[in-house]
Amino acid sequence: MEPVTFLVVGLSVGAASALTWNLYHARNALQDVSDRTIVLSESQGAHAKQTTDALVLLQKKIDHYDDLLGALRATHPTVDFGMRAHQAIASLEKGIVSASMVQDAIDAVYSSIPLQNVDIDLSPMQAQMTSRLLSVLDQNGLTMATLGLDGRQALQVGLCSLHLQNLNWAESAFGVAHQALPGNEVVLQGLEKVALLKADDVLRLHWLEAQLRIDPDNPELLRTHAHILVRQGDENAEKDVRRLEALGLDTPADRSLLAGLRHRAGSSNEAIDAIEQALAEDNKKPDYWLQYAQLLHEAEENERALEAVDSCLNLDRQIGDAWALRAILLSVKQGREKEALKAATHAVALDCGGAQLIVLKADLLAESGDVMAAETSLEKAIEKHPMDAELRSTVASRRLAEGRIEVAQALLDGTPPNIDHPELHIVEGRLHLARADRRRDGTGETDQLLLGSAIQSFEAALQLNRELGVAWLGLARTQRLMKNLDEASESLTRAKRLLGDTDSSCSIEGALLAIDLNDIHAATRYIDAAEIQGSGPTIAYVRGNIAIQSGDAERAIAMYTETLNERPKHIRARLNRISCYLGLDQAVEARDDANILLSLAPELAVAVFAKADAQSRLGEWEEAKEGFLAVLEKAPHHHMALTKLGACFLALDRPERAEGPINEALRLAPDHGDAWHQRGMLYLSWGKYEAALSDFEAAIRADGNNLDARVQAAAIHHASKDIEQASAAWRGVLALEPDHPLARQRLQDCEQHLATL
Repeated sequence: MEPVTFLVVGLSVGAASALTWNLYHARNALQDVSDRTIVLSESQGAHAKQTTDALVLLQKKIDHYDDLLGALRATHPTVDFGMRAHQAIASLEKGIVSASMVQDAIDAVYSSIPLQNVDIDLSPMQAQMTSRLLSVLDQNGLTMATLGLDGRQALQVGLCSLHLQNLNWAESAFGVAHQALPGNEVVLQGLEKVALLKADDVLRLHWLEAQLRIDPDNPELLRTHAHILVRQGDENAEKDVRRLEALGLDTPADRSLLAGLRHRAGSSNEAIDAIEQALAEDNKKPDYWLQYAQLLHEAEENERALEAVDSCLNLDRQIGDAWALRAILLSVKQGREKEALKAATHAVALDCGGAQLIVLKADLLAESGDVMAAETSLEKAIEKHPMDAELRSTVASRRLAEGRIEVAQALLDGTPPNIDHPELHIVEGRLHLARADRRRDGTGETDQLLLGSAIQSFEAALQLNRELGVAWLGLARTQRLMKNLDEASESLTRAKRLLGDTDSSCSIEGALLAIDLNDIHAATRYIDAAEIQGSGPTIAYVRGNIAIQSGDAERAIAMYTETLNERPKHIRARLNRISCYLGLDQAVEARDDANILLSLAPELAVAVFAKADAQSRLGEWEEAKEGFLAVLEKAPHHHMALTKLGACFLALDRPERAEGPINEALRLAPDHGDAWHQRGMLYLSWGKYEAALSDFEAAIRADGNNLDARVQAAAIHHASKDIEQASAAWRGVLALEPDHPLARQRLQDCEQHLATL
């Protein structure tokens, strides 16, 4: 509405309101005078004429006001509309609701609405009246189904509701109109627009196809239909493009659409050909150049892709997706890191590229030596995009990989409460696994509560997206650590199907599972496949585990060393190397590794135990004792720590302190050979030879390879002059260690003695 017209209408409406107000008061005054007249006529007949004159004067005023109001409504239809609509709606707002009154209100509000176009232009007054009417209908529980409107009225309600973006009323009104007016183009357009505003592509396709049946060669309908099909990956979109070609109406934009279609169908060469044809017809469209660059990049023609993206930016330097692609292309080119950083900075500033570009920018900053700026850029990005779950999960995952568990946890804790994203649950699951790595007890067993929490996190991710391969992979790993190997195998199979055969992480997990199943051949096959798919420290770690399983401790140490050279914070690699060092009796190396491990994970009881074990082998008995006590504070039922604590007390010449922990160890683990051996040593120190011999023999029954127990038992037999038993016992020692000098000498003595008998 033009400003002057709006002013005239406004003044007219104001005048109408004033007249209405005056008319109202005049009529009230007339009623008052009339009432007074009755009284006066009864009591004061002399004043009757005066009163009558007053009544005549008031009636003239009322007639005058009626004439003015009628003239105003006749010359200004908007005033007439506004008054009729207001009066009808006001009655409904007072709670006076009947079918006829509702019908009157609908007629008053919608009767002047044109039906020729879906995009109507309501005046402010019409918009206000429509909004009031829909509100009062809602309040009274009235719907399109209950109003009983004809097709024309329903269409008018639909058009006005659509204008106000009241989609519920619009959709139901157009639905009624469609039943009454099948094939009406405006109705179909209205239904399509509702579907568009609701982002319902399936429903929109339905109404587009209904319109195409009426107007099959409409180019705009064909293009819109094709675009939606392309988004859905439906190859039928090509039919629309071909129809445009047949009509001679195809444009470079249609060729661009065809390129996208070919790309989705996996025909990259045909897609490139189509966009090249579009560029040949019109090379001034930056969007075409960007699409061309993206296709070339996916085809791994990165040099041509870079040229295309530069052509795009020469036409429009504000296209963020072009800067993002340029950053990606340059980031892998030696010597062009600064240009890549500039491009990434542009992309991030234009809010393009998402989490990938934000992280890429941070990486490029770090590579340039500005680690602080890299950290700051990520922090600011998360502050700017607090709802971006992908960004938050990506950064948290990186911090976790760096061993910064608390930082990663803080990122997850800062997630807004209304965000629930599968990637966040996956990082949470990995956090639980990382903590479990750092909280294993001295036996090496993983914290079951943390593993249970990890299971819950991965299952929460899968509830949101059952096709998320990395969630199945995390679930498989956790199930393996919980010794649920059958379940782990099933989850790993799901992960492989979703992630594909080229994913090295699945092959690595397959190797670890095969090791737990004692299938070394399968484990080797899996890790060989993983190495083909990609390299990394984890591959060397798994090869170390295979070497341990094969009994090759020295090769295992070499593999773990390779892992730790690349990833010094790899907990399991360092822990396993300690075990290898202890197995080879390299106590100094084991102690040093344990110190490094405890600097990374101070709460890791298994590392405390390993360090104390190494110290006991080095004769550092007091230090070892304190270490075993520390383990027992957290794990009082740790039978190995109890046994070794008893050994420390024996070495420190405090045998009275040794008996308690050793007996407790035997109560907890009656088959623990080392505990029997240590108690035998205790009894030997007390001169209880028979008791000592009994314990040494129990140690041998528990562990036939316990050389020390065999030596001690043989020595007791020898000392007691039980030559036959001694001879047999010394032979048992030599069976384990053929070059044992004492056993050879004592067996020779026994044989000589037996020969003299």
